[in-house]
Order: sequence, then C-alpha cells, then structure tokens
Amino acid sequence: MNDINYQNNNEIDLIELIRILWNKKLWILLCACFFTVIAGIYAFTAKEQWTSKSVIIPPKVANLGDYLSFRSEYASILDIKDFSQDKVLEKVFNDFKTALFSRSLKEAFFSQSKWFDTYATNNTNSEEAKQKLLSNLVDKNLIVTVPDPKKDPNSIGVNVSFAAETPKEAQDVLLDYIQFVNQWVLAENKKDFLANINLVLSGFEVQKNKIERDTEMVRQIQLENLTTALDIAKSAGIKDYSKSLSGNVSVPEVLLGDAKVPFSDSKLSDGSYLFMLGEKYLQAQVDTLKNVPLVYPLNYYNIEKQANLLNVLGKKVEKEGAVRGYYYLSSPDYPVQRDWPKRLILLVVGFIFGVVLSSLIILGREVFSNRA
Repeated sequence: MNDINYQNNNEIDLIELIRILWNKKLWILLCACFFTVIAGIYAFTAKEQWTSKSVIIPPKVANLGDYLSFRSEYASILDIKDFSQDKVLEKVFNDFKTALFSRSLKEAFFSQSKWFDTYATNNTNSEEAKQKLLSNLVDKNLIVTVPDPKKDPNSIGVNVSFAAETPKEAQDVLLDYIQFVNQWVLAENKKDFLANINLVLSGFEVQKNKIERDTEMVRQIQLENLTTALDIAKSAGIKDYSKSLSGNVSVPEVLLGDAKVPFSDSKLSDGSYLFMLGEKYLQAQVDTLKNVPLVYPLNYYNIEKQANLLNVLGKKVEKEGAVRGYYYLSSPDYPVQRDWPKRLILLVVGFIFGVVLSSLIILGREVFSNRA
C-alpha cells in the first residue's frame, strides 16, 4: 500500500499518518482559515454582553434620614420602651433585600422601563416574543445573589448585577433597578407606618368615646339624684341642710364616710339622704351640673394629646423626603471588560476546529479507501 501501511499487529503507522497530513497541509490550512473566518465574522457581529456589578449592605443612620426620626418620634409618643435604631435599620434592609429577589418586582421594573421598551421594539415583533424576552432578562441578565459565608467568610451584603449590550446600558439599568426597588420598599414601609398610626388613632378614638359616655352617664345619674332630692326638699320645706341625721350624725359626716366608697355604693347615690342638704344647696348643685362643661379624667386628656401628636406625625410622614434603605459598598460599575464575545478565544477555537475537522476528514477518507 502506498498511503497507509499496516503493521503485523494491525496498528496504524503514526509516521505514515503524519506524512499523509503533511502532504495535505495546504488543504488543512485552507480549511482552518475558512473556519477562522467564520468564527471571526461571528465574533465581530454577535451581540455584545457587558455586565455591571454592585454590592449592597445595610443602610447607615444618615441614609434613612427623616424616616428614622419619625419612627423614633412614634415610639416616644406611645412610650415604646424597646425602640431601637438598629432594629429599624435591619427591618428596612431585610425588606429591601427580599424585594431585590422578587421576580414580580423585576418584571414590574422592566414593564415600566423606557430602556426595555426600546430594547423590546428592536428585538421582537410580537407580544409573545416580548414576554419571552422579558423572562430571559429576569432569569439570566438581572442576577441577585447572597454570598455563602462558608465559601467566602469575608463576603458581606448582597451582589446585584445586570448584563446588557453596552457598558453604559448595563450600568444605567442596574442603577435604575436598585432605585426602583428602594422606592417601592420605602413606599410600602410608609403605607405600613401610616396604617399603624391610623390604627392607634382609631383605638384612641374608641377610648375617648367610652370615657365621654361613662362621664356623661355619671353626670346624668348625679343630676337625676339631685333633682329627685331637690323635689323632696321642696315638698318637705327644707330650705337649708339639716343639722343632724338620725340623732347625732350630721350630713357632712355621712358624706365624709362615703368619700372613698364607689358612687354606686354610696348612701347618697339613690337620693335617700340628699334632700336633707336643703333646697338652696341642691338647687346650686343642679344648676352647676347643667351649666358647667364636663371635666374628664386625666387619662382622657393624655389620650387626646397623644392623638394630636400622632396626627401631626402622620402629616409629616406623608411628606417624607428621599430615603435610602441600603448603602453602596460598591456602586454599579462601568464594565471595562466584555463578557461576550471573547474574540481572540473564538478565533483560536475556529482555527483549531478547522485543523481538527479537516485532519479527521483526510484520515477518514484514507482509512475507508484502503479498506475498500
């Protein structure tokens, strides 16, 4: 055989194979160049991918600004003993971190994004294709991860990244997304805060109404008893209060003896002895009860003051300014290295693929031709 020589053990002669490939070196080189050109065309025409990255950690006190002071004021008004700035910071950041992972929130962000509208218009022509594009962006381009402390003990915070076709787009979209989530989280916290204030105010209103009803009821009972006693005193012709009661006990002594007894248990609560106070005194009492405004217990006025303070606080919360529920350990960067395509690698792979493929074809043809 001229092309391939077999040894007695039927193994292929490697030297002969190398000789054959050397004789076909021009064809192999042309094939390698062909695939290198194809790889080059792809490398320089494929859509580029650049990734902007950011690391986020819990906010500082200054980041929460007015929100933290409002929470502190709320705790002060209601005398909440276990209030802590650290707890507020931790809660807000936990809410922010949870929102970053939310798929529905990612979709909501892209749905209102001008960048996505332009991107979808340039890459799709149907609503179904637009939804698939949105799903790919959420699953593959916008990535949120929390480092594993076991693998990286020094890692902290949350890693957020976004991949786009240009470095500027990657950075801008990532910045917009983080700000979008922040605004959503703070809006939800504000709603909860205002809801808590309104709930407390409703409770205060119930307490005030109860105190008002109870106080009015007590006055009505007193007025009825005094009016009844006044009628009795008039019928009995008692103008001034009696000097004694049952012999040696005077009316003032009866009053003093009942000073610490609940009104419902007092000897005077049913009006049985009140007529002895006399017409003049009873008439003065009746006139006073009818004309003097009600005086409520101290607790009533404390509740009223707390309610007023909470109403003022609620108005301030509604006008709350810019607040950030996070702190940038590393803000979204401007990527300087392209993720894809790796042009040099693609060219090398294309060249090697051409060499290997053409060599296999040459050797395969020689083997089959000799067997035939």
